[in-house]
Amino acid sequence: MIEADARHHDAAALAPPPRQIIANLPYNVATPLLIGWLRRAADFEQMLLMFQLEVAERICAPVASPAYGRLSVLAQAVCTAEVALRLPAGAFVPPPKVDSAVVRLRPRPAPPAPDLLARLERVTAAAFGQRRKMLRGALRGLGGTALLDAAAIAPDRRAETLSVDEFLALAALI
Repeated sequence: MIEADARHHDAAALAPPPRQIIANLPYNVATPLLIGWLRRAADFEQMLLMFQLEVAERICAPVASPAYGRLSVLAQAVCTAEVALRLPAGAFVPPPKVDSAVVRLRPRPAPPAPDLLARLERVTAAAFGQRRKMLRGALRGLGGTALLDAAAIAPDRRAETLSVDEFLALAALI
């Protein structure tokens, strides 16, 4: 047992390959933990992680769905993601105020290189940071219309309409 802040601990150093992360995450730090582990997803065979249901649905959301966003794109660029189990609040004692879900994340055979993933984080932060804006405005600081033209993406589209592959194409251009 290691008493440490998981956000600042190298999970891959805990065991030799093949490794898995299986965790019931504290909901207040679940997203930062996931982002950190996604950056090193190739170090793991899979991750089975419990999240608040709303966060689990965002991770696994398909393009153009109401839950689709930055977390969906980042997770799905690196891993396949599926809700493996849903748990009502009443399954716990004492019950939390929210339902939960276990998400299974399996690294893709050819995940984005670290530098491309870092650029993807920048693109998705800009695109979804102003969700109701058209991409030409939301991505102005990264190249705006010129960037979108180079990726053959219409500048009047909104972030939630772009596929993971389209976001990766944008990231590759910055």
